[in-house]
Amino acid sequence: MAYPFGHGLSYTTFAYADLTTTVVVDGAQPQVRVSLTVTNTGARAGAEVVQVYVADEQASVFRPEQELKGFAKVALEPGASARVELELDARAFAFWHPVLRRWTVEPGTFAVLVGASSRDVRLRGTVELAAEPVVLPVGADSTAEQWLAHPVLGDRLRTALAGTGHGAMLDHPETGQMMRAIPMRRLARFPGSPVTEEWLEEAAAAVAS
Repeated sequence: MAYPFGHGLSYTTFAYADLTTTVVVDGAQPQVRVSLTVTNTGARAGAEVVQVYVADEQASVFRPEQELKGFAKVALEPGASARVELELDARAFAFWHPVLRRWTVEPGTFAVLVGASSRDVRLRGTVELAAEPVVLPVGADSTAEQWLAHPVLGDRLRTALAGTGHGAMLDHPETGQMMRAIPMRRLARFPGSPVTEEWLEEAAAAVAS
């Protein structure tokens, strides 16, 4: 039988308690402090490797279920306890963005899992990071969903479509999701569209400059 990642053998046992997760620095380069108490609950002295995993449950791209981002070793006599602290930097929360082509920390809630191995998670906490707003480049061939999500172009597009049948199509409770998946260039070719391909290209170029 294969052992889980991070598994180790010991002549004693350890208990984990009192997990705290503190955002020390937020923004594009966040720092998070993870702190917990480890107690030797056995009859012999021993050492434990405390492992910290991070899970990005709201990622816009595929990420592993959990990723090892820090560890610390603590040696304790029988019955003794110690406070263990680990610092997680931006790389603990970042991923390589395939569109932006750089390491990116997205805003959202991250799970912080602490345990003795990848399958032996003893404590679970969360941190909320403002991080950096991720604004993807938008062009005429981007979907309506991408345009509407843009912090500048979304408002411009909604204003241009306000009160029109095209705007109603995008907001329709049943078919809106399908319509928003269509590239804006194609939607601009729909009969009676209030926006043209030229309008799309000029609007996209204005925010890119």
